[in-house]
Amino acid sequence: MFVWLWFSSDRQVFNTANFPHAVAWGIALYIGWQIVGLIYTEATLSYALKNIFTERKIVYILPLVLIFTDEQPKIRFLRAFLLTCIAGLMISFALTVPALNPDMRFRAAAVLHSHATQGMAFAMAAFLSVWLGHRQVSKNVKYMFYALALAFSLNIALVTPGRSGYVVYIILFAWSFFIRLGIKGLLVGGFASVVLASSAFYLSPSINDRVMLGVTEAQNYATDTTETSLGRRMVMYSTTMDMIREHPILGVGTGGYKQFFSAMAAQRYTGWRAQPFDDPHNQYLFVWAENGIVGLATFLLMLFVIWRKCNASDIYGKMAAGCLLAWCATSLFSGHFRTFPEGHLIAFVIGILMVARSPGSTLHLQKH
Repeated sequence: MFVWLWFSSDRQVFNTANFPHAVAWGIALYIGWQIVGLIYTEATLSYALKNIFTERKIVYILPLVLIFTDEQPKIRFLRAFLLTCIAGLMISFALTVPALNPDMRFRAAAVLHSHATQGMAFAMAAFLSVWLGHRQVSKNVKYMFYALALAFSLNIALVTPGRSGYVVYIILFAWSFFIRLGIKGLLVGGFASVVLASSAFYLSPSINDRVMLGVTEAQNYATDTTETSLGRRMVMYSTTMDMIREHPILGVGTGGYKQFFSAMAAQRYTGWRAQPFDDPHNQYLFVWAENGIVGLATFLLMLFVIWRKCNASDIYGKMAAGCLLAWCATSLFSGHFRTFPEGHLIAFVIGILMVARSPGSTLHLQKH
């Protein structure tokens, strides 16, 4: 699609004036260092190249910023995203009704791919609904959007048990105060987020059970006879840190994580703890382990320049900046910049919302 647009007459609507060159350089440095990692990796070339190909999602930002510079395309994207989430929300609630879902064969928390993806998307949709409601003139329409935001919030609290969704919701809640009040909003939003998180923890059985289950799994990972979600992560974190201690500067090479991790885990553990894994469920540890502290520095630099460009833009860019912060937080417990659904989602959100057309600039459309 991007190639076709570039060679078609539609490319005349591209706005190159605000092209984020710093972002392009940041992405180039990050991907470039992974290419350097091919020199010393012990992984096969095909596997290492596949590892680099996984990072393609972040590259989508660059052509998207050329296309989505005007407000109307951004609004259409946000409406399409919200409508998709509304459809998922309705199905999710419907699946909690025994008459519609006998024996609970279909999971209400996995309508949008998985409970993690669904929770993160619904958290974004909740605050998008509030923002769209605030823009309405009609009180009835305004309250309809606010009710929709409440429905998304209730689904996250009661139906979709994704801890990533909780994190995204809390961060976007705090970020909303910053957008509205500036620097002072950070303090207000931080305090309000603590109150909201505490209230949700004590009032929602689903949230309470999910959080406490994670705490229990993390505490007992060394003695549990069966594999658990947090227990698996604790094993991966510990082993990955040992990998990093052995190869702190350059890492084990692009694509080399699975081979090194598997060898260390097999030597150290037995049973489910000795299983091979190709991802530590922590984006930062993964980059550090494979590409060293240099690779981690390029990754953090890339995130910083993207966030800075988003935050310096208009309201749409600031919305993208909040989502980027949320993804940075959830990637402490997963690899949401690399995973297919979450990685594509954040890349499209950033690419579409990041930049705005310069004031006073005009389109020069070819007349047919």
